[in-house]
Amino acid sequence: MKLKTKKYLLIFIILFVVELALSFGLQYQLRIGFDEDGKFSIQTIKKEKSIQEQIREEFQTDKIIKIAGKLPINWNVIRVIIVVDIILVLMAFLVRKNLQLIPRKGQSIAELIYSFFRDLVVETLGPDKAYFTPYILTIFVFIFTCNIIGIIPIPGNMEPTRNLNVTLGMGVMVIFVVHFFSIKEKGFKKYLKGYTEPFIFMVPLNIVGEMAKGISISFRLFGNILGGAIIILVISNLIRFIIIPVGLNMFFGLFIGTIQAFVFTMLALSYTAVAIK
Repeated sequence: MKLKTKKYLLIFIILFVVELALSFGLQYQLRIGFDEDGKFSIQTIKKEKSIQEQIREEFQTDKIIKIAGKLPINWNVIRVIIVVDIILVLMAFLVRKNLQLIPRKGQSIAELIYSFFRDLVVETLGPDKAYFTPYILTIFVFIFTCNIIGIIPIPGNMEPTRNLNVTLGMGVMVIFVVHFFSIKEKGFKKYLKGYTEPFIFMVPLNIVGEMAKGISISFRLFGNILGGAIIILVISNLIRFIIIPVGLNMFFGLFIGTIQAFVFTMLALSYTAVAIK
């Protein structure tokens, strides 16, 4: 037990030191070359960027590239999402490959998480709708991984959910699934009738309300993740990138990232319940 504690403590210290070094690198840059007197020198020069410029970079962190000169793509976001997908596929493969009657630690954790979300689905939608569990669990695991991957101290790394395109895509997917299963459960005629309730002239408002659901959950996730990044940036400028910003980065990544992933997942589940029941 003591050996495992030391191992986790060592990992934490390594992450802490690397993040501290990267934070220092955000303020200073290394210049190698000839100075004004013509002498070769190696200098550490402080970067001159205002807080406003740094916050603007947080909003526009993506490198935009074009495919065949026509299609703009946010390569930074796509790169991190690909990494997240690979991590999740490998984890699923390893858990499935090592399934045993008497579960080990990894299988036990996976079964515990699956059972937790299965109970939520059954309580919300009913026992006959337990097949929604993989869908709900996948939403949580994907957003959770996207939220916490930003704490890995790699230059250029960022949370995909800090990009509005990603959260809007998730919101559109959730609303599409909600309406698909609503039509499947109720039938198309009864589905359309739901927009006329309680009065026929409420149709435009009901349509706007359905669209607002996807927008609201998207902006909620985007705003919380981006807001955390901006808070860390502002505090870092005030206290010169010392211990507190590194701790805040881990706090927003682990705690806030988990909470926001769970909130998004529960909203998706509640929207589904309202639509099909």
